[in-house]
Amino acid sequence: MRDFFEQHKDRIKCYQLPSYSPDFNPIEILWKKLKKAGIHLRYFPTFDDLINKVTELLVTFENTPDEVLKVFGFYKGDEVK
Repeated sequence: MRDFFEQHKDRIKCYQLPSYSPDFNPIEILWKKLKKAGIHLRYFPTFDDLINKVTELLVTFENTPDEVLKVFGFYKGDEVK
C-alpha cells in the first residue's frame, strides 16, 4: 500500500487516523446526514420498512454527488455542513 500511495501521491492524500476514530471517517458523516434526513425519531412498523427508507435515502446521495464530495472537504479544513 505504501508503494501505491507513493506512486499516486499527486492524486491521493493519506491520513493516519487513530485506531478508533469514527468522527474522522467520511462514511460516518454521511450516515449522520442520512439519519437526520429520514430515520431519526421515526417509527417503522417493520424492519423492511426501515430498509426501504434507508435505500431510498441512499439513492438521494447517488443522485447528489456534491453532498458526498462535501464530506471530503472535512480533510482540507473546509467546513462540512
